[in-house]
Amino acid sequence: MRPLRFSNSSADLLRINSDLIREFGAPNADYCLYPQIDYFDEAFDAHAYSVWLNNCKAGHLRRPLSLYVHIPFCRSLCFYCQFNQITTDGNDGITTYLDYLSREIKLHAQLFQENPKLEQLYLGGGTPTLLNDTQLSSILKEIRQNFNLMKDGEFSIEVDPRQMLHLSMQALKEIGFNRVIIGVQDFDHEVQQCIHRVQTEDVTLRAICNAQQAGFKTIRTELVYGLPAQTMKKFEYTLEKIIAANPSQINLLNYQHLPEKFKPQRNIHLEDLPDVETSLEMLLFAITRLTAAGYQHIGMNLFAAPDDCLVIAQRQGRLYYGLQGYSIYPDSYRIALGISGIGSFGPVLSQNDCNLQRYYDKLEQNVLPIARGIELSADDLIRRSVMQALICHSILSFESVEAYFSIEFKNYFAAELAELLVYEQAGLVTLEDQEIAVTPQGQLLINSICRVFDKYSRINQQRKNSPILI
Repeated sequence: MRPLRFSNSSADLLRINSDLIREFGAPNADYCLYPQIDYFDEAFDAHAYSVWLNNCKAGHLRRPLSLYVHIPFCRSLCFYCQFNQITTDGNDGITTYLDYLSREIKLHAQLFQENPKLEQLYLGGGTPTLLNDTQLSSILKEIRQNFNLMKDGEFSIEVDPRQMLHLSMQALKEIGFNRVIIGVQDFDHEVQQCIHRVQTEDVTLRAICNAQQAGFKTIRTELVYGLPAQTMKKFEYTLEKIIAANPSQINLLNYQHLPEKFKPQRNIHLEDLPDVETSLEMLLFAITRLTAAGYQHIGMNLFAAPDDCLVIAQRQGRLYYGLQGYSIYPDSYRIALGISGIGSFGPVLSQNDCNLQRYYDKLEQNVLPIARGIELSADDLIRRSVMQALICHSILSFESVEAYFSIEFKNYFAAELAELLVYEQAGLVTLEDQEIAVTPQGQLLINSICRVFDKYSRINQQRKNSPILI
């Protein structure tokens, strides 16, 4: 598999323009999850989850485990956020939540008594670092008592540099984490006020430096472009400061303004957002600067240092893209803990209840707090595999899909291949007799390319285009 590459000059990328973005503009869907949550069924509950898990065990479809823990609490509301969060000023609500989280860990452990290896752990939020070192140590202790953590696994935590009053990077390392994700957004004060997240440059850069001194295996920083009041000059300043700080990974996130779906975004005014051309200029500048600084483009606007494990995995053809983004650990069962967490195993996706009280009520009854889910069909699995190959490797061999799923690719995806002709004419893909290759320009619109293979999106579009009979 060939890794994704942008030339240092990025000459090909400069052919991307706002008209192309408008025509093929990346959809809101992130294909780390397919099908999307909108298609989950509320009839899928804890019983259905247990049945499917037992079926996987009976069929000897055992995999290592990945554990996602959602800590929803924040001190204040960030207006750009799209995640389930609860604002709190005290510790009582957090203590209660952690008690129920402990119950959920024990319930899941009963379903995995064969003691499989836990190779990935991810604490996300919300703000996990709102917890103190005692609380975080307690979570890790509970997990170790119930699961078999791999010695060299990947154990991650999201860090808000503003909320490290009772923590240090060294303490996080000693607790057991070896990977940190540090939210940056933008250093400009006006931008920070617009998104209701004031975070000084000094606090952020000190957090990166402290993480480096503590010896974390991976330090990822996350920048957002397309934010309110953001200009090219402001974004350029932030990016240069982060490049100088030399984190192992830099993730560029495009702000998606969806106030009808995410209530906090209703505090952001549409007229304050940069236009399409300015956002595109920010992205192209970032790509040019990051590649010139030696970072390798993994995909989905994630950049990593040349010796990073993701760069090596991609070069060797063993990169995976799933619910937590890019990973070197494929095919693990993902257990989700906490409200709104999304899990997966075998052909099943599930989501915990998003309502805190209902989450507590189910655990009071010793029932897993699963609110909905979906059993993927054979077609879903085929399409998910196709999308992951395009996202991870920028190339898709028909033969590899045919060998694994026993289909004739050109017949099975005849409609999709016909639709991709327009993408080829636009310079986003090349279509060969036995493969699809994504071009450097296409890598910027990979979600749009994946959407071609999204059956649910296709059906919805056909419904919208169908005449209404009266």
